[in-house]
Amino acid sequence: MAWHSSIESPLMSHLNEYLSEKRAAVLARSAAIEAGTAQATRLKASVRAEGRSGVRRLRIREHQVISDSPPDFAGYNLGPSSPELQLGVLGTCVTHIFLIQAAERQVPLESLEVEVTGVIDPRGGKPGHEATPVWPHDIGYTVHIDSPASRTE
Repeated sequence: MAWHSSIESPLMSHLNEYLSEKRAAVLARSAAIEAGTAQATRLKASVRAEGRSGVRRLRIREHQVISDSPPDFAGYNLGPSSPELQLGVLGTCVTHIFLIQAAERQVPLESLEVEVTGVIDPRGGKPGHEATPVWPHDIGYTVHIDSPASRTE
């Protein structure tokens, strides 16, 4: 994890405004859980393979993401592949956890970025490579934080 301490910049106020809103939401959610009024939310995603390209259109609520394969796997490179999306989702989760923790602890952030890397091996599970995973593996995270707070805050 990279940690940078800096002086306040105009960009910082925008992220910290969000952290203030996030803190209020986290506290409200915690209060609902404590009061016994919090309810589970059913999640839904649908994916449709489309047209001659076989591109996958992922729909979640009113949002859409296009997933495609690279050219070496009969794709047109119209969007990230499924394994790349998996890494991206892991990155959004880790980023969200850092935002929640910063909001709860009132730690100011100038910037926050999470890089996720992994390996996908097309030989996975094939003869001679039975022990090689068919899913993304050797996953690593690098977190870049820029905050005027000290490491102890």
